[in-house]
Amino acid sequence: MFAALAVMSMRAQSLVASFAADEASVPYYEMGWDSPSEFDNWTYQSTSSSTWKLGNPSQPFSSIDLTSMSSMILDYASGQNEVATSPAIEIRPGSTLEFYCYASGIYLVYGAWKLYAIEGNNRTLLIDQFMWAQDQGYDGPSWERFTVDLAPYAGKTVQFSFVYEGDYGEDEAIDGFKILETNAGDEAVINISEGESVHFRDLSTGNVTSWNWTFEGGTPATSTEQNPVVTYNRSGSYAVTLTVGDGATTDTKSRTGYVNVHAEAPVAHVGMPDGAYLSPWVMMFVPTDVPLTFKDASTGNPTSWTWTFQGTDVATSNAQNPTVTYVQEGTYGLKLEVANEVGSSVDEYTSNAIQAGGEQEVWNIAPEENANLTMMEMGWYGNYAGTNWLGMGEFAEHFDAPLVTAQVKQVNVYFGKTTAASTDADIEMKIMTAGDDGMPDQVLGSTSVKAGDLAYDPTTVNATEFVFNEPVLIPAGTEFFAVIGPFPNENGDDIAILLCRRGAGEKCTGYHFVYDEDANYNYLETGKWYQNVDDPLSLAVAPMLSYGPNGPSSVEQPQTDKQVLSHTYYNLAGMASSKPFDGVNIVVTRYTDGTQTATKVLR
Repeated sequence: MFAALAVMSMRAQSLVASFAADEASVPYYEMGWDSPSEFDNWTYQSTSSSTWKLGNPSQPFSSIDLTSMSSMILDYASGQNEVATSPAIEIRPGSTLEFYCYASGIYLVYGAWKLYAIEGNNRTLLIDQFMWAQDQGYDGPSWERFTVDLAPYAGKTVQFSFVYEGDYGEDEAIDGFKILETNAGDEAVINISEGESVHFRDLSTGNVTSWNWTFEGGTPATSTEQNPVVTYNRSGSYAVTLTVGDGATTDTKSRTGYVNVHAEAPVAHVGMPDGAYLSPWVMMFVPTDVPLTFKDASTGNPTSWTWTFQGTDVATSNAQNPTVTYVQEGTYGLKLEVANEVGSSVDEYTSNAIQAGGEQEVWNIAPEENANLTMMEMGWYGNYAGTNWLGMGEFAEHFDAPLVTAQVKQVNVYFGKTTAASTDADIEMKIMTAGDDGMPDQVLGSTSVKAGDLAYDPTTVNATEFVFNEPVLIPAGTEFFAVIGPFPNENGDDIAILLCRRGAGEKCTGYHFVYDEDANYNYLETGKWYQNVDDPLSLAVAPMLSYGPNGPSSVEQPQTDKQVLSHTYYNLAGMASSKPFDGVNIVVTRYTDGTQTATKVLR
């Protein structure tokens, strides 16, 4: 009996709960620029009257770190080449560089910083602020966290240097500069931003057969996995508890304040209301006299919303997801400003962004995807959405149901290749309803174009128009498809529709019909429709849709006290044009009263 108790005691003592996380770290170098003496630990070179100094931007870094007194700031000026360089730091294995920057984004094309790592006579670019802003579509201003993996510098002595060059770019503020070492010890903590995930690792000893985790502030809040991944969506300091068991005894380990989640300024983004259609030519196409609920798709946990509408029964709203009605046909602008305790952000669209009523092409490709149109070439087997030798006869693009009765007078198709040996072959276009299985079902109308008449010009946007003899009526609440094909596949035929490909599990509106085969692999007239979920995509197929059975009426700009005189579009490289660029545009609108505005537009 005593021997059995001794064995049980040894077994209990050997069970010890312990854990760590991949993101846990300990800082071994920190710079907060909170005093003149701390500021002087770096070296500074200046070529302008404005140089790096201590100060605070309009949103102090204390919104991120309550202990912060000031930041390293720089006011924009002309002829700047301002350099701030750290002392030499020996980089330990498993190190990460972290810092925050506060700046606007509109004029970074004229002046921005680059961060370099300096090792002896070698200087390596780590971050280009201007290129980062382009990649992120950033406008700001808000505190943004930057991280750099320092694995290439492990065991080396390195200096870090911010080099700001330009003329009248942006005001800058930098703070929270740290070099952190991955660490599983009790002194380590986790520092992440809202929305980031933590990879927990069980380090318990003993014959562990069960794990029960509790994650304060995390999603999920509990887990029985050995090594769970947890997401933290709200700022705060959170505890983690792990209880392990061996079937007879348990042991618990808790770490208070282990996960520290920093708030970030929100990024405003307007979400489309149900019943709105995307379009190649406007941001969205909506009906008039129908309530529409716009959706807040912002990131960063905003706590306040200010919507500004044109052409609706509600001019402004502070609701997160407001419902409005467009009361008159026209093209209108839209603005959403969101804010939280850290900062604010604006998503604004010019007066031609939203078309209410009238007639417009509609498709399923977002403005930011327009530059990604491509073809899906399948080698010897031909093309997806075109000539092919895989038994795919027809291709379909699915469209959501209109909120009110609509009609389609034609379908515009954008091709990437139109080589046709079978020039007299008919390529049919049909408007079809969606059946109970979600696949194309009943034909509402059809037309065709000869293969030799397909339009294509590599230098311009040129659509092939499939025009119906009579407009096709789409009843309210009826999902529908634009179905095209079959395509000729004789020697010399090479036809392909442009499309937008996406990643696994993302939006997919493209479908294809595959013919059955007999025992000798000959295609039959029967077959089956499939949604292309294995390679999610949308076809560049755009019905010309109008609301109501009586056809479109003219679309006029709403009358205001001042009229638009001109629009000038600037890309992030500073080039100007009378037409939008692909990607982010800064639109300068000039009015007849001599005033002008500048807004960001994503095309």
